[in-house]
Parts: sequence; structure tokens; C-alpha cells
Amino acid sequence: MKFAMMSDTHYISRRMITDKTDKELMLQPAVTEAAVLQAAKESDTLFIIGDLTDSGDILSHEDFSAFLREVKKSGTKIYVTFATHDFHHHRAYVRKYGEKVEYKASPWNMPWFDPEKADWKKLVKDEYADLPEEDIVPGLVPALSPEEIWELYREFGPDEAYSVNEASFSYCLDLDEKTRCLMLNDIFRNEEALKDKSPTYAPSCLKWIKQMYDEAKRDGKYIFICSHHPLLPAVPAHRIGAGKENRDMRSPIVGHTLADIGFDLAFTGHSHFCDVGFLRSESGSIIWDITTPSVRFYPPAYRAIDLDGENRKVTYNCRYIDATKETKTEENTLFEHYHRVFYNDYYRSVTGSNPLVKKLMDRLTVKDVYFIVKNKARLTAEEYNSIKDLKLFDLIIETAFNMLIGDGEYTPDTPQYRILMPLCAKLDSIIDAQPFVDVKKKYLGGYSVAEVIEPMLFNNFAPDREGVLDLTKAPCPRMETPVYTSHAGDVLMGFIYVLALALSFLAPVAAAVGIPALTAMKKLKAKNGKGPFYKYN
Repeated sequence: MKFAMMSDTHYISRRMITDKTDKELMLQPAVTEAAVLQAAKESDTLFIIGDLTDSGDILSHEDFSAFLREVKKSGTKIYVTFATHDFHHHRAYVRKYGEKVEYKASPWNMPWFDPEKADWKKLVKDEYADLPEEDIVPGLVPALSPEEIWELYREFGPDEAYSVNEASFSYCLDLDEKTRCLMLNDIFRNEEALKDKSPTYAPSCLKWIKQMYDEAKRDGKYIFICSHHPLLPAVPAHRIGAGKENRDMRSPIVGHTLADIGFDLAFTGHSHFCDVGFLRSESGSIIWDITTPSVRFYPPAYRAIDLDGENRKVTYNCRYIDATKETKTEENTLFEHYHRVFYNDYYRSVTGSNPLVKKLMDRLTVKDVYFIVKNKARLTAEEYNSIKDLKLFDLIIETAFNMLIGDGEYTPDTPQYRILMPLCAKLDSIIDAQPFVDVKKKYLGGYSVAEVIEPMLFNNFAPDREGVLDLTKAPCPRMETPVYTSHAGDVLMGFIYVLALALSFLAPVAAAVGIPALTAMKKLKAKNGKGPFYKYN
């Protein structure tokens, strides 16, 4: 069967935009609508899997559901589930878009915020403190609760479901005579079991999920999953960036559980990445995760899917959103527009208001750091000349673009790969040599720098943008990758031992014996330790 898969529409009602001259804000609802219409024209079935709206306000939900209702009248089947952007963690109110006054904090991001009792004079930035009260208080619009969202969108899936689990706001669909789909909502948090606050399913929901799988097998139907949060991050850097609590990334336990039940395919969103990856449970079961980008950010796209459940094969394509009269920008395409927005946003966040950092980012090029990796990179004169004037910032940010768009271009035979990976090896050597702080565990999620960066350079498993998955076959790498090593850490080790001698008059045992012992223990631990048990692209 064929269908379109969409995620992270982040719809904003035009009634929420107070500044109608803000072109970027006005572009947002127009792009979302254009994406839905484009997908509906291509397929008669459309899934939208979470973050339907940007802030969960009642106006955006009303207008988006009304728009979907009109599209549905034309014959398109539309099935939706929601996520945290749709109800904003039970917040009472959200701010209207386009306000010109800025605040020291973002009270509308605080759980249980009560605008009726807020002291706006204290919250507003100093330059606005002298304004009248009516100019300081932002426009506030009620947000919907999960229960209210479920009722508002019942006609888009739940009302025609094969089975419903109302406690989790999830449902199961009969798509055709051979195929079923689980539309799952993962708003439950189980900090006690998972040791973090990552999204998951309640125990009662997992029991229902297992029941749905068993019934599908009983009825001879293939069943797959649609859920908002990915089963695994596209690359290690994504999980590291989610922070200690992993609020916006799943615990791998969830994917292991689903794989061991018997599921082998899931469609997810949330990350805004174009990614295809897999997770192997400790028992050896494999589940593939096809992640769909947001239609509202770079790269603005949805998925076109052709699923043969009987033979367990899935063909997938990434469809970019075409520009329309309503979504016209200075660039030729929306793809180019969001590329520029992404670049500028990251440039501003890195440089900030620091002129020294800005000057460094604008001037530092590959040739300025090439001497560090020259012996390992071994570029030809032609290869070196092709990238020597490339800004280091541009090389780094293009690596980030690789994550978002998928199928990174920096394969092991490219000069970019052969510069970045030896540089990572040198950093890892220094990290491994020092004994005092476990940098990998504390800052890198247990990974080396090389393990974090390499998956951002290129995809070594299934293609991300378009391809065919044979779910009956085990995944294997598409190419062997070179291993880079470095002894740069020896310099640091020498410094440690000199420091040990210098301190020996204070604590000879700690300095002369303790430091080498700690170092040896750390290296032994790294040698015998277990690596990550899930795979990245």
C-alpha cells in the first residue's frame, strides 16, 4: 500500500500572529498547508505523527483541524497523533506570536504558569520596564489539554480505529486487508524504570501494544508503528545534545521492547532529521526506524511510502515541499530558504555578540589547521587546493547539514573525511590519556569523539533520502571505514608525569604512584568496557 508520512507540522494560526508584516512568521502556516496539500495530491492516505501545532494553543488547533477537515472532504484519509508541542506539558496558557516586548525569562515555557498572578514588571527586560502595564503583558491564549486534543482530532483516526487505548491516546488502524498500523502517543514518563525523563509508553499501553501485535499475527496481517519520538537518535550527537535528562530522546529500552515483541518497522519524527536507522535488541531482534523531517524547517520534506507488508519490503522517498504563490521567498525554493535560515541561526548562536569569535569564524580556514593532520590525511595537492580556503565554520556546519538532510557526502574517500577523522583521533588520544575526569562518560555519552563525528559525515547503512528496505535481511555496512590513531596524548602524559614529580615533595605516593595507577586503570577499563548496543547510520 502507498501513503504519505508527515511529522512536525508546527502549525501556527494566522490569528496568533499579531505582527502581519513578519514575513517569516506568516510563512509558517502557509508552508504547513502547502505541504499537506502536496502530500494529499500524491497519496490518498496521509499520516501526521505529532507536533501538529507549534505551541498547543486553541486557535492553532482549531484552524489546523478545520483545514485538515477540508482536505479530508476531497477524499484523502488523514490519521494523526500528537506530541508535547501540541499541549506543552499541561501549560495553562501560551504567548501570542509577534509581540515586540521581550522578557528575561519565558514564563509561557514554565509548567503550571498562571498569567493571572504573574508579576510582569519583574519578568520584562529592563529596557521595557517603563512601559505601561497593558504594553508589557503579552497576548495570552488558552492551550489545550491532551484530553481536549484527543476529542478535537477524533475524526482523524480514533473514530474509525480497529482498537483504541484511550488512556494513552493511542489507536490501531486496519489500513487494508493485509496491513495494520499502531498510532502511538508517547507522552508517558517513567523516570524510575528508565533512569531519565525520556518519552515512553505506560505499562498498560505496552500491554495493549503486545495485544495488538498478537492479534495482527492471528489475523494474518502485517503491523507497523507510527510514533513521534525516534527509537534511537540519528547520530550519537543528537542524544548528547538532548541533555542529561534526555527529555526529548527515547531511552533505547523502548526500542528493545518493541523489537522483542516482534515489530520490525517504525515511522517517527521529532528530530527534524531525514534518517533511516536500526536498533538491535540484546536478544538480537532488529527494528528499523524511518524518521521523517519537519515540513517547516530544513530540509522541508515529508515521506512517500510504498509498503509491501506481506513480503516485508518498504520503499521510501523524501519529498521536498514545492514553493507556491503563498510561500514565495527571496530564494528559488523553500529548501534553499530554510538552508539559509539554518546557517544564519547557527552562525549567530556560535558567534553571539563576541567580535573576537566572529572574526575567528570568518577567517579561520582549513589551511590554518591542516598542519595538525597533514601526515594522517595525506591529501594530494589537488585535493588540498580544493578545500584549503574552506572556512572551518562552514565545514563544521555542513557536517550538521549532513545530519538533517541525510546521506552525508563526506565518505572516507573525501578530503573532508580525511581531515576531520585524524583530528578526532588526536582529540581522543588526549582525552584517553588524562586520568582525572572521564570526559567520554561525562560529556560524550560514553562515546569517543570519532564515534560522535563519523556518523555525521556520511551514512554507512541504509540510504536516508530514498531506498528500499528488505526487512527480512540483517543490516550490514555499505563500506569499510579506515581507523585513525594518534599519539598526541603522549605529550599530555609527559606533562602529567612531570607534574607528579613536581608534587612528590607534598604527596609522593599520590603523585608518583597514584597518577600512573589511575591512568592504567582508565585504559584497562576502556579496553574491557562494552560499547553502545545500538547502531547509528
